[in-house]
Amino acid sequence: MCISFQVGIDPVKILSDIWTAMARPFGYLKDPEARITRLQNAMGKLRSKRGDLIDRLRLAELAGQTPTHQVRDWLEKFDAVVAKVSKIQTDHQKGSSFRFPINRRSEESLADMAELEGFVFAIVATRLPPNGVQKVPADLPANLNMGSLGSYLSQLKAHIQDESSRIIGIWGMGGVGKTTLLQSLNSALLSSSESAQMRPEFEHVIWTVASKDYKLGKLQRDIARRLGLPLRKDRVLQAKEIFDFLKNKSFLLLLDDLWKPVDLAQVGIPQPIGAGASGDGAAKQKVVFTTRLEGVCGHMQARPRMKLECLDKDEAWLLFQEKVGEETIRAHARILQLARRVAEECDGLPLALVVIGTAMSTKKTPKEWQNTITLLQKSRSNEIHGMEDKILPKLKFSYDNLTDEIIRKCFLLCSLWPEDHSISKTDLIECWMGHGLVDERKFDNINEAYDSGHALIGSMQAACLLERGDDEDKEVKMHDVIRDLALWIASNCGDKPNKFIVSSGTTTFKDTQGEVERISLVRSDVCDTSGLPANCSKLETLMLQESISFKSIVTGFFEATGALTYLDLSYTAIYDLPDSIGQLSKLRYLNLSHTNIPMLPSQLGYLQELRFLLLRDLESIIIPDGVLGKLVMLSVIDMTHTWCENWRELSKFRGCLKGVGIVLETVEALHQLAKFPNVPTWRLGLRKLLGFKGPLQLLSSAQLGSRNIRSSIQMLKIEHCESLEVVSMESSGEGNSHGNQKWYLSRLEEVELRGLLELKEIVWRGVVPAEMLPSLTVLKISGCLKLANISWVMRLPSLEVLTVHRCGKLEQVIHDEHEVRSVAGGDAFPSLRKLCLSELGSLRMFANGLFTFPSLEILQVIRCPQMKTLPFQPEVGREKFREIWGAREWWDKLEIEDNVRAALLPCFKMRVNR
Repeated sequence: MCISFQVGIDPVKILSDIWTAMARPFGYLKDPEARITRLQNAMGKLRSKRGDLIDRLRLAELAGQTPTHQVRDWLEKFDAVVAKVSKIQTDHQKGSSFRFPINRRSEESLADMAELEGFVFAIVATRLPPNGVQKVPADLPANLNMGSLGSYLSQLKAHIQDESSRIIGIWGMGGVGKTTLLQSLNSALLSSSESAQMRPEFEHVIWTVASKDYKLGKLQRDIARRLGLPLRKDRVLQAKEIFDFLKNKSFLLLLDDLWKPVDLAQVGIPQPIGAGASGDGAAKQKVVFTTRLEGVCGHMQARPRMKLECLDKDEAWLLFQEKVGEETIRAHARILQLARRVAEECDGLPLALVVIGTAMSTKKTPKEWQNTITLLQKSRSNEIHGMEDKILPKLKFSYDNLTDEIIRKCFLLCSLWPEDHSISKTDLIECWMGHGLVDERKFDNINEAYDSGHALIGSMQAACLLERGDDEDKEVKMHDVIRDLALWIASNCGDKPNKFIVSSGTTTFKDTQGEVERISLVRSDVCDTSGLPANCSKLETLMLQESISFKSIVTGFFEATGALTYLDLSYTAIYDLPDSIGQLSKLRYLNLSHTNIPMLPSQLGYLQELRFLLLRDLESIIIPDGVLGKLVMLSVIDMTHTWCENWRELSKFRGCLKGVGIVLETVEALHQLAKFPNVPTWRLGLRKLLGFKGPLQLLSSAQLGSRNIRSSIQMLKIEHCESLEVVSMESSGEGNSHGNQKWYLSRLEEVELRGLLELKEIVWRGVVPAEMLPSLTVLKISGCLKLANISWVMRLPSLEVLTVHRCGKLEQVIHDEHEVRSVAGGDAFPSLRKLCLSELGSLRMFANGLFTFPSLEILQVIRCPQMKTLPFQPEVGREKFREIWGAREWWDKLEIEDNVRAALLPCFKMRVNR
């Protein structure tokens, strides 16, 4: 629908009248002044309740107690309500013309305050048991726990036991195994056999990483997360909370990768003490950190200090031999001798041995090995913290050995993220696409292009150039030495140090004019572009994402950056895109997701080379008429979670779209979309659907069954359709066939059903879930208060993550007993790795029967008071489970055998409700 206004007509007044007409039937136009008064009165009562609660907490803390999960949850909800009410009052004072949303928000806030006011606290604080040790991924192979590393680990354990050792420093060159030693200690603490003497002495073992771009606030937040404490923006307040929590407790802080001294007092860490330093019974408090710099050990007053040396020749050869493999070593009689020479060139550096050994694992002729020796001996050297000529030229071989120039360029772009940053695989692939390294036009749809990107990531992981990130499935990391290698190579091995400029802190630029090609200020403190080089005639890449202080592009900047091809402004506070954007004639990639931009300038239509326009999570965006039609090279426009009124212009697009993300608000709009064959729907959001009760026939040719949707849809989200009662996955003759050939939603990976208050059932007839949704890996169902049966989920063969939240009528996840009996235990949920059940007040059990869950790793049961049994067979659970999250009260009331409880106890993680 397109709305036009005559000259002289006030469009704001007209839209306000439209809101008024829409809102009147819902009763939202009562006296706003009265609502504000009610808000103020309710907030006054709530503040009094909070004051009483804080007084009780102070008394409890003096007794060494910690606030309960309910209290923390209540206080966080209180803060959220205060922020919401403050925003409403500000909007009201500004005289907003749109009273409908203000009144609606007022009603919601009053309801939230009533819920908080009515909450009764039986207890406000308690003494918590130890929160245990968290598992962290290992950087290097397990066999490094033998030999010299095993000796180092024994020394470290002895130092920790020594009452006179309080702060222990581990230092050495990059890649020597400092992090691995710390991880080995953490793993030892996880094992009851290894830590029988140590573990009871520490109530809390805290793992965190400082990194080169260390920031006090980030370090505090990491520690607070580990301890389950609320996150605070105020660093002084955060330090106080950490200090008050730890001051009377025993703890071991494992602090990895320090590049400069850390003021532990500023962080909130109590001055570490030995077990007997303050008398009998004093809490044992220790800090262990790693660094490349001995000076950091001195400033941190570390006693003792442990220096890690490289592996000796025999240990290095054993490690290298393992990575190359026996088959390759024996492929030719000369390779054994040549392999020893290559191992010697690695100078005992574990990281180099792993990386180069892996690269050589497929080289089975003497000529290849001799060539490797020559390359290692002749590579140019450069400095990396005093050991450059012995590290980077040797590590560069792994880069040179990559299969082609495309993957080498992809590798270099990985270095544009901050050190120790866990990079989203999706973000990384989109970066490669935006730079033209993964050409989406070679593929039938955008999903195939992403598959190609994931294959590149796999190749780099296999070559030890990328490693698993914090979320093993969705993220990757670069080891700091490997990242330094990439930046060194990108700077022409040090000859042009300004080609890549990467910083996540406050940055000033000197002598960079005309030479810089890529600037990455991800998570930086920059506020606008005024501090960037005035003349960036060769600048091709500018990454500013997650720089939350960034607000504007200064006048003249785009005129000076005519070579710019890649611009990422996502997750910034920018509120306006200047008209001069139209001068970026070479721009291929523009990301404005999660910003405050309400409207695109008409000059955007001049970007004849633009291929990627990402407008995710903007709530709404105005695109001037005719702009989309001018972007003839556009491949992807993603408006996931963003409403755009004139989306229908896409039907007139003259180019070749590969993927579209879109939000629709009526069934009629969905029918229209289904008729646009040139709009390949990639990510689809359906919301509101006002007055439509259903059934929503998703498989019909007028909906998901249309060719342009079914062949490319990867994500489906249906939310806040307050009237929708039935969703139908039902064959309607033509519903799941095309001619004589059946079709299915082969690319659909994520489905979310959210806030469907009247939804009663999801009907499956004539269609088998396993056939229709063969690739569905993530399913989230939340806020469907009347939904009582989701038994069909057990028929999804690829389902890896199942989340069910706030479905009050659900008594069993698998309700159909016939379904349970008809599916053999091993055939149900074959791929499920994570099961999350939360705020399900009626849930009594998962099913009338137990499943094997052959792939299940994580179980979360939060605020499900009636669920007193586990969904899996105990003997399987003991072997397969890594983590079980829940409240202590729920864990204690589980109806399981004592031996099963004891076996699962190491997996149990006490959840702090938020």
